[in-house]
Amino acid sequence: MRLRKSLMPFAASIGGLLLVSGCSSEISVTRVGASGRIGYGESITPAGISQETNNLLGNFLLEETFEERPTELVMELEELFRSEPQPGYLAALADCSLNIGLRYRSDPDTAARYYLSAALYSYGYLAALDRPDLEPYNAERLLMMRIYNLATTELFDYLHRRGLHLKSSFSLNAAGGQRVNFQSPEFELPLAPEHFGDYLLCADYRTKNLTHISRSFGVGAPLICELTEDAIREGGQTRFAEQQTLPATLLIRFEMPERGVLNARLLYLDSKNRETVRLGKYNLPVEQDFSTPLAYMVRNPLPFDYLTYMLRPEATRQMQGLYMFEPFREDRIPVVLVHGLMSNIRTWMQLINTLQSDPVLRKHYQFWGFTYSSGNPVLLSAKMLRDDLLLEEERLRESGRSTEMFSRMVIVGHSMGGLVAKTMAMNSGDRLLESVLGEDYQEKLEGLEPEQRLFVEEMMNFEALPFAKRLVFFAVPHHGSEMAQSWIAHLGSSLIRLPVTLVTRGEGIFKALMDHGVFMPDDTKFATGIDNLDPDNRMLNFLRSLPFAPGVVYHSVIGNREEDGVPGGSDGIVPYLSSHLDGAASELVVKSGHSVQVNPLAIQELRRILIEHLRQFPELKVDLPKFPDKVGNETKNPR
Repeated sequence: MRLRKSLMPFAASIGGLLLVSGCSSEISVTRVGASGRIGYGESITPAGISQETNNLLGNFLLEETFEERPTELVMELEELFRSEPQPGYLAALADCSLNIGLRYRSDPDTAARYYLSAALYSYGYLAALDRPDLEPYNAERLLMMRIYNLATTELFDYLHRRGLHLKSSFSLNAAGGQRVNFQSPEFELPLAPEHFGDYLLCADYRTKNLTHISRSFGVGAPLICELTEDAIREGGQTRFAEQQTLPATLLIRFEMPERGVLNARLLYLDSKNRETVRLGKYNLPVEQDFSTPLAYMVRNPLPFDYLTYMLRPEATRQMQGLYMFEPFREDRIPVVLVHGLMSNIRTWMQLINTLQSDPVLRKHYQFWGFTYSSGNPVLLSAKMLRDDLLLEEERLRESGRSTEMFSRMVIVGHSMGGLVAKTMAMNSGDRLLESVLGEDYQEKLEGLEPEQRLFVEEMMNFEALPFAKRLVFFAVPHHGSEMAQSWIAHLGSSLIRLPVTLVTRGEGIFKALMDHGVFMPDDTKFATGIDNLDPDNRMLNFLRSLPFAPGVVYHSVIGNREEDGVPGGSDGIVPYLSSHLDGAASELVVKSGHSVQVNPLAIQELRRILIEHLRQFPELKVDLPKFPDKVGNETKNPR
């Protein structure tokens, strides 16, 4: 007892010394269990910096400096890097600079100095110190790419707000004291700079209701490039879609100091056609975002709703025609998308968004859209599409550019659009004229005015376009739909106001033909698009009787509301028996309503078809994936 009492003051003094020396905390662990496992290995600390940066600050007792004296911290880390130029020290500089910049968001001028430092240090790391050939699995590289992207994004926002993002010469100071001179920006975009109205950061927006997000990791800040009104219809060329945007990616390039001068340049890249960019000795992937620009493009409603577009073909004529979703390229095969009843080209946005994420399709195809008022007679809409495509071919030939890829065109039609599309690959000859006007149709045509005769012949006597090589039908009523015989369909048809030019010409044509005994007075009415879907409609039955032109390959994608892979039933509008076509190279039935074109499985089927189409052209030397002979209910044909 005496010994214990005599030792107590000594033990107390030792305990005090331990507390003073900081050794009072025992090293231990906390069990997180199954719920916490997912966080194991996360490299970002609660402070926002990486664990490696946090370790470095702790090793040199710089935690307090980081929190309270950021300018001093940058100087300390720069001095540390100069004395021992390790990549990790430069990475810590970039990491700390970005996080300090984010801390100063309420003071944009101060924040911009740190963003500039973060971009400079991370760029220097990637361009000069990174070794992807020797260290392919270096996590620090990915961190530097992320920091470079975030710093570039924040710095662009600062420059954009001050109108400097397009300026040819200005200077900024970095947090480390460097004076950075910004030179004229470089534009590697598919259109000249004057065709763009504004550049917006994809990071400022989030997409809604897309079934697929088309993004890929790399370096740079993805942008939404808005086209000007003049660019949407430039020099009589085919239009871009309403409110058209294009994707791009912004980089900031730094040039190493010469005589103490540090230069920088903004580089606007065409991310749709640019996969990599060179930094230092290596090519790095470009950050790409195709979904956000596409969603931004269709954020606002069109000037006319779907019903008005169908019922008022003449009033909405300015919307109708062929559109491009990207600048024309002669080295890409056109995929022409033709929408259906009461619709417009926006019905294809899900499909385009998904397919453009495939680098093979992106490299070898370009998407076009044809829009028309579905109140028009099918043959009138078909004439409009034929005229537009022939005009594109004429422009291409006159320009002296190659027509090789253009001549491998794929046309995709949904619903009524499939009836419009199929006439691009058929030869009617005089059979439709004879069917409507009788065997003496030539004599009856002679009784018409020249303009009337030309109108009738162009509508009813058509030839297959030689460049339309493959057709894909989505839920197309080749044999009509009984819904077109319903009272609501007849009401809709009666409300449609056909184009003035069509009615005016039609009245004169009918009058002249009635004089030849062709029509009874109550027959003198042009059928609307709705009428053309009636299974008993003369035009529909005539198209059904025509064969496809030799060499044309066609495919069917059909909806069944009840079950996948079952050839039968209906999509709610068009029954299987109406959509089925004998001789199709493939047929796929998916569980879907009539909007088959937005069904993910149907979109993947079009991807397969487009890849198979490329297989026909071995000179392209495309490394293509191989598909099994049978997927679900679909039987493949090698054509």
